[in-house]
Amino acid sequence: MLKAYVTGWRMREGAEIMDYFFGSKREDAAFWDTREKAEDDCVNYDNLPITITSPEGRTHVCGGFTVEERAPNEFVVFCMIPFKGVARGQGTRP
Repeated sequence: MLKAYVTGWRMREGAEIMDYFFGSKREDAAFWDTREKAEDDCVNYDNLPITITSPEGRTHVCGGFTVEERAPNEFVVFCMIPFKGVARGQGTRP
């Protein structure tokens, strides 16, 4: 199992779809300034059909988003994925 950290997100141009980006390095993760804000987003992410794809093309529906403290006032969000070797991925939600 590998931790897939949320590294960013953006609205897809010309569509009502939000793209989420993931990485395997905690230092590259997006961060929230409070645990509470990060935990609130974890609940939101868990209620979305966010998927991530491995380099081999396997797809996994992300869930169980969790918060960890990276540094004082820096909280990062991740989920566990069942494959290794993913440095970066993209998830979408309608």
